[in-house]
Amino acid sequence: MSSIVVGWTGRCPDPGARARLVGHLHRLAEINDSYLRSRLPERSFASNGTLDPRAKRRRRRANIEHVSQAISGQILISSGIVQDRSTFIDATREADLPAIDHPEIDSASMTLLRDARLSGIDFRLFDPRQLNPGADRMSFVFLETAATPFLDGRLVQVDRGEECRDHEAEIIREASFYLCAPNIRLHSYLEDWTDLLFSWVKYFFVGDLWWRRGEEMQGYEEYREVFSDVQSTLGPDRAEQATFDAILATFAQHADQWSGKVEATSQG
Repeated sequence: MSSIVVGWTGRCPDPGARARLVGHLHRLAEINDSYLRSRLPERSFASNGTLDPRAKRRRRRANIEHVSQAISGQILISSGIVQDRSTFIDATREADLPAIDHPEIDSASMTLLRDARLSGIDFRLFDPRQLNPGADRMSFVFLETAATPFLDGRLVQVDRGEECRDHEAEIIREASFYLCAPNIRLHSYLEDWTDLLFSWVKYFFVGDLWWRRGEEMQGYEEYREVFSDVQSTLGPDRAEQATFDAILATFAQHADQWSGKVEATSQG
């Protein structure tokens, strides 16, 4: 089965909710980090097996990156961070920001900020097969810009200066930061689990969260009913915690199962 790219967008304007979400996701990131440290053989970062042609030229990154940073310079923002390009264009014009045709993505635009802030977490997702180095990270980093409300609290994936220089388009190569929609590449592993995770994030934290994995927001209505039932029984706070505990346990089951398969294949 071929790999798929899962992309997501969303906005969480409440700083308290963002902090609480990142606290939960830190637990997931730590579990991933433990698997990455204990269950993977050493492997060159510039692996020929990567499906992302830019990954082999990118900087080495920690398995977990906590982000809390003021940024400035030429900050390019792709319209991909919202679902609808026309909404993005209208909002940029209303905010007196430029709307620039995206040089790499058809039917997309960009805008430009000079200063903003980033907060959140970005972490590497464990896959014992290591098929997608450089395209195996989950970004729950939020853009903060009180001066531009429609962008404030948006989820973004961050390319810094060194990564910007890998892009084909000159305008992005010259940028200090390029912010686009988060995405991750999966290959017959954790695909259904990502629907569970994103459904939980949408239900409890980011009401307009949208993702596509082949189809839009697969499984959300079913998971929403489950979360609602648990919340009715336990109350909001305990339901939020209990359902995330289940997400962590499900992740560990998948990771252990696939690690066993990979180990058995390598020994055979």
